[in-house]
Amino acid sequence: MFDPVTIDLIRAAPPLSSLSLEELPRRFTNAFAEIVAARVRLRGVTDMEGRSETLAELLDQMRRLAATQELLVAISPERTNRAAAAFVAGAAHQLCLMAEVVSDGDEKRVPFIDAIRAAPEICSTLLFLIADSQSDAAEMAKHLVSEAEDRSAEAQLIKAIGDLAAGRLGMIAGSEGDQDFDRPADRSGPGRAVDALLRRLHAGVIQLASELLTRPKDDPNVIETSRAQEIFTEVIDLCIAPIEGVFDFDAEVPSAVSVFPGPLHVAKLLLAISGDLASASLCRVRAPSGVNKQRWWGVIRRAASRRPYLWRNHRAALDEGYLTKGVSAAVSFPTGGGKSTLAELKIAASLLRGGKAVVLAPTLALVDQTAFTLQNAFSDFSVFGDMDEEVTYSDVVELPEIIVTTPERCLMLQSLQPEAFKDVGLVMFDECHLLHPREADRSRRSIDSMLCILNLTHLAPDADLLLISAMMQNAEEIAGWVAELTGRPCLALDLAWKPTRQVRGCVAYSADRIAELEDLLRTEQAVATTKGVPKQLKSQLDAQPLAFFCLQQTWATRKRSDYALMTLLNEPIAFATSTNKQTKDWYLTPNGNKVAGTIAAAAAEDGLKTLTFVQSTVAAESTVRHFRELLPKRRVPLTDEERMWRKLVEEELGGPQYCYLKLDAKGRVEGGAASHHARLIKHERLLHESLFKRRDGINALFATSTLAQGMNLPSDIVLIAGDSRWDIEGDKLKQLDAHELLNAAGRAGRAGEGGQGFVLVVPSKIINIDGEKKNITSHWMTLQGIFSQSDQCLKIDDPLTALLDRIHSGLYEGNEEYLLARLPIGDGESPDEPAKSMIRRSFAAYRKRQEGKAAWIESRITSALARRAELAPKQELTWLERVAASAGLPYEIVASLASLVETGAFSGNSSDCVQTLFGWIEKRPEWLLQLIRPNDIEGLFGTDYRALAGDRKKAKKALPVIKALLEAWMAGKPLCDLERAIGTEEKDIKTCETARHFAVRLAADLAFVAGLPTRIMAAEALAAGKKLIIPITLLTLSGVVRKGCASAELLANAIYLKDLSRPAAKAAFEKIQPYIQPGSEYESFDDVLARVRQAHSLTP
Repeated sequence: MFDPVTIDLIRAAPPLSSLSLEELPRRFTNAFAEIVAARVRLRGVTDMEGRSETLAELLDQMRRLAATQELLVAISPERTNRAAAAFVAGAAHQLCLMAEVVSDGDEKRVPFIDAIRAAPEICSTLLFLIADSQSDAAEMAKHLVSEAEDRSAEAQLIKAIGDLAAGRLGMIAGSEGDQDFDRPADRSGPGRAVDALLRRLHAGVIQLASELLTRPKDDPNVIETSRAQEIFTEVIDLCIAPIEGVFDFDAEVPSAVSVFPGPLHVAKLLLAISGDLASASLCRVRAPSGVNKQRWWGVIRRAASRRPYLWRNHRAALDEGYLTKGVSAAVSFPTGGGKSTLAELKIAASLLRGGKAVVLAPTLALVDQTAFTLQNAFSDFSVFGDMDEEVTYSDVVELPEIIVTTPERCLMLQSLQPEAFKDVGLVMFDECHLLHPREADRSRRSIDSMLCILNLTHLAPDADLLLISAMMQNAEEIAGWVAELTGRPCLALDLAWKPTRQVRGCVAYSADRIAELEDLLRTEQAVATTKGVPKQLKSQLDAQPLAFFCLQQTWATRKRSDYALMTLLNEPIAFATSTNKQTKDWYLTPNGNKVAGTIAAAAAEDGLKTLTFVQSTVAAESTVRHFRELLPKRRVPLTDEERMWRKLVEEELGGPQYCYLKLDAKGRVEGGAASHHARLIKHERLLHESLFKRRDGINALFATSTLAQGMNLPSDIVLIAGDSRWDIEGDKLKQLDAHELLNAAGRAGRAGEGGQGFVLVVPSKIINIDGEKKNITSHWMTLQGIFSQSDQCLKIDDPLTALLDRIHSGLYEGNEEYLLARLPIGDGESPDEPAKSMIRRSFAAYRKRQEGKAAWIESRITSALARRAELAPKQELTWLERVAASAGLPYEIVASLASLVETGAFSGNSSDCVQTLFGWIEKRPEWLLQLIRPNDIEGLFGTDYRALAGDRKKAKKALPVIKALLEAWMAGKPLCDLERAIGTEEKDIKTCETARHFAVRLAADLAFVAGLPTRIMAAEALAAGKKLIIPITLLTLSGVVRKGCASAELLANAIYLKDLSRPAAKAAFEKIQPYIQPGSEYESFDDVLARVRQAHSLTP
């Protein structure tokens, strides 16, 4: 489960007889897998009898190994391989401590340092710091908890060591003047001596923390001395004193010595730490060129209060000039490799140089998480977690200092006002493998992502790029493209080291048992009178699940000795069945979701947090229900903030009965599990995430693959329920891509929380294994092909390559037409130059140049421009073509809408304008599927809709439904009433699935359409050199639709009452409505806000 860098570190440890350093990483992995499997199998039952002989033998080896390697570090702190010895000793201690959870039950460990020894958890914490493994040290520091009222020197030293490892340096340094120690319990001479030594060590730790938080000298050549090292050396000397006259021997014979082994050992380990930890201190990072030193120190000092240490990959990046202005980077550190820290440093450097930062993230969940993190890190700067529609309420778009948004949203902002990006100094794309095209990607996400990057580098040519993805295999190639794109250097940072580790395996079953069940099925079917498997027979079809683990980081081997097979649950789990469509034979299916739910429930009983990935929203919710059935008595209370979110969710949906999460009469979560998928509304998502993040919250989260996109949640175990998904187009199961599975697996373990993760795939086909014959089902080979790869498994491609090829071949479908519509338009005599430039700057073109295929580039440009000319003949109104290109719409559609705008049809209130838009679309209904993403519309319907032939028929079915939903949405009604508006029967409303999809996906799409008249009017005024005058109704129409309001005043009220739900804000508006002063037709949105605020102040 170790990365190649860590494997090399382990194998560099001091050699010992009877210990194979080559085999040691495998032994560690096997021990960890045995421990976690035992915890799951025993379900919190913690007796010695439950431990297997294998586990007991492994732990005995680990204890001896830890003691030996730790001793080698202590007796020779300056040895060259001390980091390797320290890591091996620390890891061995860590495994033993994990195993004690299985054996010791509720008996609480108390860390100690006495005259003779120090507790293993203290030693392990210090050893990991020596090994330059700060995240492991932080995890071990959680064991260093003393009674709050204990003010003894021992307790305060242990707490200080824990704070040092956890990075709470400010707490240590701040305690310097608070040296109030209790008198020692042992007041004998030796007891007082030990107390004095521990007090002195405490003073040394305080001094070390102060040094780590100290600003570096301006002159880098000045050698700084460490007072902390002097203190630790002093304690070492005090711990050993000769005793004269004990032995009556010759002078050559060594005299007796008095030793305090406990304090001596801790002092030696602290001395070893103090020599190396300074190089890992964040506070030692000097201000990059062009950045004010004082302001840089302010940012660094604040960051050091949260994360004071730099990992080895951070330091390597900084040494390469990562923070230098004009240097971009493609970062493909593995999952959990600390990419966020590097990103924050780069953002800080850009902000302090006066530039703004655009941060792109693939999902709304990740947008929220990233924005929250950056708001805490950069509290002195404006940070927006997406700008929603607020930028469209005024004439001028002004970006905050940091904006976090999706590529699609950023692309829309670029089209609204491209000059808003001129001050951007950094473009960061988290999870940039979103650029890679997916087969049958009807969402256009990869296309929008690539266009977004190409546009940003054109609008902000001086901005540095930071492309981040743990999945990126071709970082060197991406860096070469970025260097060419910007005309400046770009680093390829792809160090394979990571602070977290995962042991990965799959669920398997005994081959004998599977053969027995298959025989039973055949026998029973021969005499059966039913087409399907009878219920009575189904109850007999079960088997005990086993865990088949690889002892290497990747499954790159087929040696049986590289794998371990262990029992996962003590009871059998039932299989599902199906019937072969051709032969009509019955056969077993894995019942993967229920298997995963059962394993998650067993893990939850031992307090392990399990994140389970399923393949659909329906599967997520059904597995949550199954989990609740398994643990019906489990209850989790909500925090105050969670109760507030729950209230907002209930108001938005129309009642608690429409929520996914079920609460009991006391407001506690039933069953201890929740879901995470695309149908959750915002505050519902925040509630579910918060419950899972809390150590005392729920222990199981069942999520769709969107959560694998960079989300950081504390997961001890990751279960992947199925390695394939249902392909709607092909009407069959389709194998998941390697990067999807590996990205999900990477969510197991979290640096500083639980660095070891346990990953288990529940395959989509039953895998049976014969241990004696060493045979395994062939489907395992498919999984092996995936898990034999590292996290960096995806060679990112350019989505434009295939599109340009298809256009060149004369094949034009939705995505090809979309790309052509998005190509930019130039002015005057060179209308095609921007499009040519964009294609030449693409990653696709870069690759062809590297391959010496310049002719490919020019031929694709020629074909694309020729096809675009056919779609939009040359006219004088080039401004209209630019609107079409920026909106990604065919010229014909935008020209038609412009004609309608010209007639003055968009008059009246917001509802009238929306009706005008629908009336326009209804005349050419097929346009609906170009105005709105087709798969977003499809999400409202089922298979009947997909079976319709042609866009026109689909649009005619969709338009009445969308119209009814939007009308209820803008009326401020809860989502249950949206369901009623489209005729959903009461018994079928359930969790408001259609209305949820509308709120989460369609409302934003419709807001885009509602903003088109304003964009056309603004572009026309700009082209004619006229003053922009737009009625407030049209100016706010996009925001009104997005927020679910019916007027500019209601929109202003929703923004003013941003902490209320949409229905609650509507109810509040009805109270202030009589107090709102009339406004003018062409007032600004700020004027509307002022009128609404005044009305609130006047309302009794």
